[in-house]
Amino acid sequence: MMRSIPPRLRAPLMMIVFGAVFAAAAVAGYGWGSLLHLGPVIIAGPVVYYVWGGRNSDSAAMIRQQLDERQAYRGLKIQAVVGRIMSIGACVAYLAAWAAKATLWPFEIFLALFAAALVAGWVITRERGDGRDDSPGSPHSWLTSRQ
Repeated sequence: MMRSIPPRLRAPLMMIVFGAVFAAAAVAGYGWGSLLHLGPVIIAGPVVYYVWGGRNSDSAAMIRQQLDERQAYRGLKIQAVVGRIMSIGACVAYLAAWAAKATLWPFEIFLALFAAALVAGWVITRERGDGRDDSPGSPHSWLTSRQ
């Protein structure tokens, strides 16, 4: 179904659908007054994405999901920075909760997730000692089928 929708409209339509679901949940939980605050965001967000998706830029290509190799690599770097910042934020929040003698288990979940993701990333993207690449897509990868 998504292939029949033009690339420029995909992200804004998904934002409208998820915004409508979120608005319905907010109205059910907090009443119609919540739409006063959510309505402009639910409407303005997709409009901005649609206008921005029409530009000739890297970010517009990411919105349209029509990336070349350089833009895909830039997207990976952005995800890496976000991951680092979120991991540091989880560590700082854990230390703040520990110092305030608050409940620690929610922060421990995020720290465990960070550690598990770090180990999984290291295992998936490692290189063998003999110089062969083990990353996904290489001929020697443990993720490729050996038929």
